[in-house]
Amino acid sequence: MSLERINRIHVLTAGLALAVGVAALFLTVFIRPQQQTIAAAVARAEEAEAYAKKRPSVEQQLENEQKREKEVTQKYDTISGTRMPKIDLTDPVGATLRMWDLPTEEEGLMSRWFASTGAQVTGYGYQLWPTSMPSSFPDPTMLILPPLSWNLSVQVKDFPTLMDWLRKLPEAPRFMVLQSVNIQGSRQPGQPLVANVPVTLYMWTGVTPAPIAVVAPAEAAETGAADVGDLREGRRR
Repeated sequence: MSLERINRIHVLTAGLALAVGVAALFLTVFIRPQQQTIAAAVARAEEAEAYAKKRPSVEQQLENEQKREKEVTQKYDTISGTRMPKIDLTDPVGATLRMWDLPTEEEGLMSRWFASTGAQVTGYGYQLWPTSMPSSFPDPTMLILPPLSWNLSVQVKDFPTLMDWLRKLPEAPRFMVLQSVNIQGSRQPGQPLVANVPVTLYMWTGVTPAPIAVVAPAEAAETGAADVGDLREGRRR
């Protein structure tokens, strides 16, 4: 083998090694970071697309809220029609006389119901609402009377009976919200069980609340755009 041929092989080998090194350097410095950036961007895009698919559209959100509003209204109407006293505040004189008689009537109603549950219940009572109302009472726009907070003392024979009594609360003739249940200490076998049951009693009047206007998303966007346009026009002036 001639010396000239050996020199050519060395030159070709060195050139090939240099080309491979340049290619590797280019791949490390430019291609791989770019590939990583593209992969991260694709991953973020896929996550955003998956989130967008899971998230309901504005129209769907509005439909869900309208459905929920209908359900709440139906529950309100049911409670108002079956578990609220009849109070008409449109006639000031008649409403005042009605409120004078209401505490006695309501206490008798709840006493009969508590007795029908089979438990001994104490710790409830009614105030004379007119004495704690403003001088303009009765207010014909009043939606709800001041809530009553009772710390009921409920005596039953055992724990299962107490659980049964608590399940009966939604059947009460008046709307009460259970706050908590506290059982008094330990007891001997055969002794009755006593529990403190704080509740809040609500009494709505016959006044219908004013409806809340619901603005559609498109209409809200148009209104917002118009407001921005008016603001810009004002700045120019």
